Amino acid sequence: MTILIVGGAAQGKSAFARHISPETEIVDNLQDIVREAMQEGKPIPKAETFLGKTVVCNELGCGVVPMDAMERDWREHTGRLCCDIAARADRVYRMCCGIPQCIKEEA
Repeated sequence: MTILIVGGAAQGKSAFARHISPETEIVDNLQDIVREAMQEGKPIPKAETFLGKTVVCNELGCGVVPMDAMERDWREHTGRLCCDIAARADRVYRMCCGIPQCIKEEA
């Protein structure tokens, strides 16, 4: 089962991931994985890499758009990867103030 959990920083995403997926591999801080790949000139992982896992990612699309081109590209690549993972995920949650909201659940 693939699960994606998104939300702002420090909203309880990781703790929630551990609670609902104690037996599943958890990929925490997807945004940092994308940033590291970009900085090292490596390919950005594809959504298929994360199938069968619980993926946790900070929301990056809210707020002021960065002036730095690298920061804008990072936000763009992370957002598109999250969209690809969400399309394939069995469940998608959005966390706000420690409260999970299920925004997608496949039957």
